Amino acid sequence: MQFTGESKARAIRQWLFQGAARLIAPPTRLCCSCGEARPYAGWNPLGVCEACFQAIPWIRKVACPVCGRGERCPDCSRLGPRALVMNRSAVGYDDGMRELLAAYKYRGNERLRALLGHMLVHAYGLYMLDPAIKKRGFDCITFVPVSPERAAERGFNQAEQMAVILGQQVGLPVVSLLSRQRHTGKQSKMSRDERMENMRGAFAMIPGRSAKLQNAVKRQRLRILIVDDVYTTGSTLTQCAEAICESLPQARVYGLCWAR
Repeated sequence: MQFTGESKARAIRQWLFQGAARLIAPPTRLCCSCGEARPYAGWNPLGVCEACFQAIPWIRKVACPVCGRGERCPDCSRLGPRALVMNRSAVGYDDGMRELLAAYKYRGNERLRALLGHMLVHAYGLYMLDPAIKKRGFDCITFVPVSPERAAERGFNQAEQMAVILGQQVGLPVVSLLSRQRHTGKQSKMSRDERMENMRGAFAMIPGRSAKLQNAVKRQRLRILIVDDVYTTGSTLTQCAEAICESLPQARVYGLCWAR
C-alpha cells in the first residue's frame, strides 16, 4: 500500500496524538474482579485493582488453631479427635467473597480461576508460619471431588482448578485421590449436625491410588493437603480425611480452603 504525502502526514499526526494521549492518560488494564479499567500503576500480583485488593478480608492472624478462623471459634472447642488435623483459609467469607465465588462457581466466570487459586497461597503461607510444619512441609496436594451430576452442571471442579494453581505456585504435586460415592446436594440450608450426617461416607479412595502415592513418596507418614473452596463446619474435609486415612492409616491430612 502506497501512502501519499497527505496520508503520511495524517498517520504521523495520529501517532503523535496517541502518544500524547498515553502520557496524559496512562495505559489501563481490566480488573479481573470488578471488571473496571484501571491504570497500570500500583497493580498487585493478583491482577486486581487496588480498590478490590484492599476489600479482600485476608485472614492475617489465626485465632482458632483447628479451623484457621481469624476469631475465636466455639464450634472447634467441642470437637473430639478427628482425621483432619487442622485447616487454614485465605479469607473470611463475607458478602464480597460470596459474590466473587458465585461468579466463578455458579455463573461460570472461569477468568476468576487464577485469582482464587493464587489467593490460596496466602493460606499456605499461614501454615508456613508454624516452624514444625515449615521444616517438614507437605508431600502432595489433593482436592475435594464433585459428583458427576455437579460436574455436568458446572463443567469443572473449582477445588481441583484451585489446587492445580496452588501446586504450581508452591512446587507440590497435585494428585487425584478421592471419588465421590454419592450426590449429597447443597448444604447451605442445613444445620451443623445435618451437614455431618449428609456427608458421612460420601467419599472413598480411588482404588490403587494409596499404594501408588506411598511408593512415590516413600515416607511412612505422609502429609497431605486437601483443597476446597469454603470451610463452614468442616464436615466435607473431615469425611475426605477419614476416607484417606482408611487407606493410609499413617497419613496426616490438613485442610486448605479459600474462605472460612
